[in-house]
Amino acid sequence: MLASFFGTQAVGQDLISLLEEADREQEAKHFRANYNLLQEAEIIDPNHVGVLWRLARAHFDFSDNTDDEDAIEKNVYAGFNYAKNALERDEINAKAHKWYGILIGRVGEIEGTEQKIRNSYKVAEHTLKAIELDPEDDGNYHVMGRWHYTLADLNWFERTIARLVYAKPPEASFEEARDYFNKAIEKEPDDIRHHLWLGKTLMELDDEERAQRVLSQALAIESESESDRLLQQEAKELLAR
Repeated sequence: MLASFFGTQAVGQDLISLLEEADREQEAKHFRANYNLLQEAEIIDPNHVGVLWRLARAHFDFSDNTDDEDAIEKNVYAGFNYAKNALERDEINAKAHKWYGILIGRVGEIEGTEQKIRNSYKVAEHTLKAIELDPEDDGNYHVMGRWHYTLADLNWFERTIARLVYAKPPEASFEEARDYFNKAIEKEPDDIRHHLWLGKTLMELDDEERAQRVLSQALAIESESESDRLLQQEAKELLAR
């Protein structure tokens, strides 16, 4: 009985150590090393919510650092399945809600305009729940900023589809997007994407002077991944306008 207890405790410690090491690798943008460690953790406990949402995040990272459409689609769907499983196992886990919201949004982008609009309510629902559960996570404010920006930026055709899908389409504005991106920067000032998207939003609001400052700040942050470099390239192109 005692041996069984200490054996279980050892497995638990092994899992915690793997997750801590995986988080360090992900923070350093070593996405393959992070994923390999999470695969080991999944073998130990395939139903652990901390393993599941981290695997969802790992697949998102892969999708976000490639231009290969097949790889993007493969990783988005794999990540979404992990996020869904995480949420089924713990309905009050902030990270499970966060990655479910992010990945169901990416699924909508892949499946076309109508599905993007249908999924938009789920994106907001789960992201706002994630904010309620963990108000310090800058990523959730960024997602809500993108949500408002994307819906405020719908073209005439997309708005027509939105009216067909919903009697009352989701309400969104560039002003709300700006406020969410400002909040994301307040929580994490060294994230390039927060500055880039705030700059894009300010351009839509015709606040070009501040947009220029914000986009310049995006370029001043040291890039750590291919995703960062792509974001900074976009910031350069916007500044060149």
